[in-house]
Amino acid sequence: MSAVLLGCATATNTPTEPPASITPEAPLPGPTATPNPELVLITDSEVAWVSDLATWAAQEGLKFTIANPSGASAYLRESQPHLAAVVSAGEALDGSLQQAASEGIPVVIVNVPGMEPGPSLSTVGNARHDQAGFLAGAMTGLASQTGWIGQVTATGGPDEQAYSAGFTQGLLLGCPKCQLISQTASDMTLDRFRANTVDIVYPFPGPAAAGVAEVLASGELPIVWIGENGPAPDTLLVGRVVFEEGFAVILALEELIATGEGQFWQPSIGTYSILPVDINADLLSPGRQRLLEEAYWAIVAGELDIGTEPDT
Repeated sequence: MSAVLLGCATATNTPTEPPASITPEAPLPGPTATPNPELVLITDSEVAWVSDLATWAAQEGLKFTIANPSGASAYLRESQPHLAAVVSAGEALDGSLQQAASEGIPVVIVNVPGMEPGPSLSTVGNARHDQAGFLAGAMTGLASQTGWIGQVTATGGPDEQAYSAGFTQGLLLGCPKCQLISQTASDMTLDRFRANTVDIVYPFPGPAAAGVAEVLASGELPIVWIGENGPAPDTLLVGRVVFEEGFAVILALEELIATGEGQFWQPSIGTYSILPVDINADLLSPGRQRLLEEAYWAIVAGELDIGTEPDT
């Protein structure tokens, strides 16, 4: 019987040569990180809607950056490969924004007079003060129990004519039979309002409105207010009408990104940028609040013409 021997070899005293040193291969480069698409806000001042814009950017998966106008042109050039959109609040940047738009980057310019929309470029501005006045007038009329309304004019605001046109139309909707007693901020007295059984007062927006509201508060006369700031905490407030310009900016951005076609947008009821808020249910009943809401949504739907022009 023969045997098969595996692994046997003739012994030898010759040492085995050490293996040649192995040079490790250089690691293959990993994939280069792609920067997140970026939304840039250009401003050098506080913007009331910056948090709304930042929230929207996060929801869209965009990096959100605030750039100072002094270095914004250079920043836009450097960031161009991953720019998703640009919003400029009150800054024109000497053609840099138009250049970005010409390269297909969506650009929204807010409150810069003389800027015209075009391809990839939309503008936002010229808020509908008449519509804010309309809501204030409707709220005032709906809240009145006596049918006598007070208004305080000449408070120093630049848009009183537009507010007045809207207020008159809103009052007709809220209380067609109401009588209006008007006084100027400089000579207003509580006695005149009281003598006419005025129970709700609307001071026009302006620098003097806060002082007017303090006097009315001392007489416990309820008011309707336009604006987020003021009046004093002890004021009897029926409700307020506020501007939410950021909603118009975001709508402009969404439409521009979707279509590439720029247009002019106004903070308005139609863009959900003018809103009645802080309604006092003790002064405006739920039923009358529903009437105000119905008027609001009728304007949004284009079913109610408030009877004023945008430039009034």
